Amino acid sequence: MRAHLRIELRSAAGETLAVREADNSVMQGGAQLVARLFAGQGAPITHMGVGTSNEPESGDYDTTALKNEAVGDGQPLAAPIEVALAPETFTFSVDTAHRVVQVRVRGTLPQAAAVGTIREAGLISRSGDTASLYNRVTFAPVLKGNDHELTLFWDVSFPYGDLQWVM
Repeated sequence: MRAHLRIELRSAAGETLAVREADNSVMQGGAQLVARLFAGQGAPITHMGVGTSNEPESGDYDTTALKNEAVGDGQPLAAPIEVALAPETFTFSVDTAHRVVQVRVRGTLPQAAAVGTIREAGLISRSGDTASLYNRVTFAPVLKGNDHELTLFWDVSFPYGDLQWVM
């Protein structure tokens, strides 16, 4: 699996204020989530979220949640920092030339959500109070005001065919 994220910050008038792009890392919990789905025991991706940390991943990729803490002189983000993803925000395609099934996800944090300096984002599987962080991306800081919308575009690729090279 591979994923790429494009982030667009827009003013209330629709003007693009900032764009970031980055590749993601699948967390240990995300791999477990996919393995449980394979066995019919898992839950789907239901939310996307943002946070304030730009700390690199550990070698274990064991981050379990996005952080919403003060960093330096900055404050935590204004809640909420997650948004639910409706089923229609997911689209699917097959690229037979590259042997990849691609899932595209688009979610927007409304103006009043996550106001502050954003440095990370992720896709989340949430059921009640239980959440699993599927992936995590860090990027150059984005300063989101209370009159800005932040839209995240995720492209997640699942290769198929002879995957012996993966091991």
